[in-house]
Amino acid sequence: MDIKPVQEEFFKSLNEIQDRVVNIALCNYKKDDDFKNILYDITFETICDVMTLIDGYGNDNVQLDLIDRKSGESLRTGIELHDKCVDYLKS
Repeated sequence: MDIKPVQEEFFKSLNEIQDRVVNIALCNYKKDDDFKNILYDITFETICDVMTLIDGYGNDNVQLDLIDRKSGESLRTGIELHDKCVDYLKS
């Protein structure tokens, strides 16, 4: 099944996020680090970067939105998703 150009851009952006976060983790990892903290750091960075992408930053060719199917309202209304991640996720 073929994918649309915007879908291709989206997946390329996700790949770039994954590569960046993994490389940061590898640079920051020390032998005696708590593995649980490493996983929280990696997932925090990944989720925030995906929210940044959805907020419209990082790739001008990818302009997305998250819509609540029940209300039809955008989850982005009145907030920047990547900013709110800090309030809810462990970093």
